[in-house]
Parts: sequence; structure tokens; C-alpha cells
Amino acid sequence: MNAKERIIRASMDLIRESSGNIDQITIRAIAEKAGVGIGSVNYHFQNKENLITLCVQRMIGEVISNYRPAEGQERNLAANVKAVADFLAENPALSQFSILGDHYAPQKSDNTMKTVQGFSTFLPEDNIPDSEKKLRIFTLVSVVQALFLRREMSGEIFGSDFRDKHQRDWLLDRIIQWLFQEHEKNE
Repeated sequence: MNAKERIIRASMDLIRESSGNIDQITIRAIAEKAGVGIGSVNYHFQNKENLITLCVQRMIGEVISNYRPAEGQERNLAANVKAVADFLAENPALSQFSILGDHYAPQKSDNTMKTVQGFSTFLPEDNIPDSEKKLRIFTLVSVVQALFLRREMSGEIFGSDFRDKHQRDWLLDRIIQWLFQEHEKNE
């Protein structure tokens, strides 16, 4: 394994060990764990922020790519939106870093767009044009991200606390129903 990949893997290990508290991770600790000099970390990534951003995006991307509904879990949009919201709530530091990274430097293949594509597979075939479906799914993902980012004040703003699973699920059901009510009318 080359030095660059060792640095990435060491950083990902440190991110996991710190429970996503990125402020606890230093370039020195990364270099030591990877078995390289500090200069090598800086050479390949210029700074800690670039390295951590790449690592978090890779980690979240792996979660998205490997996600499969659990045995017996419903294969519908609402169940999968709730599973993603649960992941966000359980991994706040990583999730926030990933979401803000996507907003700061959007790409067609970033984690936000991978989530949009993933959710799109749960929509039933009906008479809603694909462009309309994509817009609704993108809106749904954006709303879930905004609710997560404002989780500390969600109860005050929306009357439903994103940090509480029961309240979060209730709010997500309402949002999905509102965005996709035409689906329910057609079913």
C-alpha cells in the first residue's frame, strides 16, 4: 500500500476512534499511525482539512454504497429516509462534516447526490415525470439535511425534536406525505 493510501486509512481509523470528533485528530497522530513523516501528510493533502474531508466523504460514501435494508425491513421510501436520518442522528460529527462538505463543494457524485439517487429507487412507477420525481427527492434530502443541521433547535422551530427518534419519524412521515401526496392518491 502506498504512503497516500496509508495516510487515508490511518486518518479514517483515527476518525472512527474519536467518534467523529475531528478536532481531536492531529497531523502528528495521523503521520504516526500511518508510519510516515508529517511532511508526507502535507505533501499529499496540503492540510488536515483536505485530508479529513476526503476521508469523511469516503467513509460516508462507503456507508451509502453498502447500505441494504435489513432482512424484513420495509423496502419503501419512508423506511429508508428514516434509516438515513437515524444514521445522521447517531453519527452527528461525521454527518455534519459530510453535509457541509457537499454544500461547500458540490459534485454530481457527492454523498448528497448518492443519497438522492438511492432514494429515487424507492419511488413507485407512476405518471409523475422523472424530472419532477428528482426534484421532490432532492427536496426531501435537502430538508432532512437541514433538519439534522438544525437539530438543536428543531423542537422549537418545527414542534418536533430531530434528536428524538419517535418525533423525528413522525416529522419525516409528514414531510414525505406532503412531498409525495400525489403518489398516495394514485395508489
